[in-house]
Amino acid sequence: MGLDLPELDDREYEALLDQAKKLIPAYSDEWTDFNPHDPGITILEVLAWLTETHTYQLDQITEEHRKKYLQLLGYRQRPPDSATATIRFDVPERFAGTRLPAGTKLAVTDGIDERYRFETDRPLVVTTARVDSVISDSGAVSNHSEANDASGTYYRPFGRRVEAGDTVYIGFDHDPFASTDRLTLHVDYHDDDLPTPSPVADEQHSPFEPSVALAWEHHCDGSWERLAVSTDDTNSFYRSGIIELVTDEPELSAEANSSPSTLPDTATASTWIRCRVDRPGYEIPPQLDGIRTNVVTATHAVSVDHERLAPVSAEAESVTDSQFDNQMYRFANSPVLSVTVYVDGERYTEVPDFDASGPEDRHYVLDRTAGRVTFGDGFNGAVPPTNSTVSAEYVYGGGERGNVSAAANWQLDDPGETFGAEHAAREINITPLGPATGGTDGETVTEALHRIRRDLDRPARAVTTADYRRLAARTPGLRIGRTHVAVDSGRATVIVVPYAPADIPSPEPSAAFLDTVREYLRERTLLTDRVHVTGPQYVRLEITVSGEVRQQYAQSGFESAITDAVESYLHPLYGFDENGWPLGRPLEREALGNVIESVDAVAQVSDISITAHGGTSTDDRVRIGEMGLFSVERVTVDMHPSTQRGDRL
Repeated sequence: MGLDLPELDDREYEALLDQAKKLIPAYSDEWTDFNPHDPGITILEVLAWLTETHTYQLDQITEEHRKKYLQLLGYRQRPPDSATATIRFDVPERFAGTRLPAGTKLAVTDGIDERYRFETDRPLVVTTARVDSVISDSGAVSNHSEANDASGTYYRPFGRRVEAGDTVYIGFDHDPFASTDRLTLHVDYHDDDLPTPSPVADEQHSPFEPSVALAWEHHCDGSWERLAVSTDDTNSFYRSGIIELVTDEPELSAEANSSPSTLPDTATASTWIRCRVDRPGYEIPPQLDGIRTNVVTATHAVSVDHERLAPVSAEAESVTDSQFDNQMYRFANSPVLSVTVYVDGERYTEVPDFDASGPEDRHYVLDRTAGRVTFGDGFNGAVPPTNSTVSAEYVYGGGERGNVSAAANWQLDDPGETFGAEHAAREINITPLGPATGGTDGETVTEALHRIRRDLDRPARAVTTADYRRLAARTPGLRIGRTHVAVDSGRATVIVVPYAPADIPSPEPSAAFLDTVREYLRERTLLTDRVHVTGPQYVRLEITVSGEVRQQYAQSGFESAITDAVESYLHPLYGFDENGWPLGRPLEREALGNVIESVDAVAQVSDISITAHGGTSTDDRVRIGEMGLFSVERVTVDMHPSTQRGDRL
């Protein structure tokens, strides 16, 4: 039975030519000879024939041809992706120190008769200790214990300006190391008000390694002892993730008891650990929604250790004495996320197609969405031997359906399962910390072609200054606020300003941040280009404002309103026209006065004194270099109530 191919156009040669002739009077009154000897008619006949030919050829393009076109451009359809969720285990006291292995199977119900299966991503040694207090010491001591427990609020564990020595203390209701040598903490990074970092290519991990150095310590027997960090998914508090701390590490024994045993005056918890900044370098000061114990991530996926695959067709199923070309076998579950296929115990290799496969190559092609494998025909790819057994170890799951809500009910898949010393799974309660996210269905060919068009519209090679600017802003794994390119003597200087919230007056890139941008650009520049990547040159300003405020605002805290107006106007990312202060633009004293006078509380400005550290000041302006921006260090407000009567808005 042949394929029912679509027809893009059902008009044939005669119909196309006849339609073209009928349109001639609409375009030319002088063309009246429609006989075949007319040269114009001859041209129309050629074009009608070509149109019919090309339409027929386009009608023969199938889905397989479009997939080959994807491969020609270096693309493939994206497979289904699994949703992930963050969950917390609540266990009885006697469970302390019990190890829940990676791959612990979980059952999730979300709605009527909707059941999903997840697996934990990593092992977890549970503790019954809970985070009781969070206190930061960054010049001033702040208690964040309530914010750590509440939802919808966040805090900065190292303050707004992170310096060496800034410390966050984490207190527990009892010693988390009492029954184990390791502690797993989940850090929930607050990024709701931050842009998403530039995506990282599928084939690589984020190249960004922070300049920050942190030291973790445990308060034990009156002194601080170093803790080893065996896992840090947060990348030193740059994102959400798991931090696993280990005590009793031999290489740390020499550092034990070497730190002062001081605790914050407000410390009330029974056991403390702390994280200290040894080397600063954050572009955005860490901001957290919470730090919790007994938290792990789970993925909408199920592992199958061994499954005998079933033939797809009746013909394949009935083969007993001869080999069958292009045999197809199906999995019991789909979509398939990863797989290892065996034929009579011998491992076969997955390939995208059989084009480069020889007659003896043990290859197969996997259709992840349909849950099906196809073997070769003996010319391209080996045919499995007669009466062979095809089996697989695989992981299935994924798709949008796995994005369960935060109200879903979670439990262990087997309530009768035991852990450790006969600890029953039914005694464990599981609480999701939010909805599952990230589940996507497999990409169709049409969706992949649309993605290619979008990608081709983006520059992939740095040639013009606009290319440099766009590519630098798309450095994978980074949040970049703005970029600027200056060209001098054949060298391109790329100025990068990292993204930062509005209350950070002078966002500065760390050395690691600049190295990441530099490396990304280096792979995309022309061979002879010389490129320098740097941050902006900040000119520090101390500003004193004198004048009068309206009488009705004299006791209303007008100082902060004036300070906010000055800082907002000069901010590197949000100032001037709300797109950031232009690099190299001088500050006009008159323009700054107009901004201050636009504050409701201000009646008039009599004087503005500006001290610039790094720029050139004159009576009416402050000049900066081409790569310069302003950073407001201090605003002093010397304003008095207006003496004018009737001074009202």
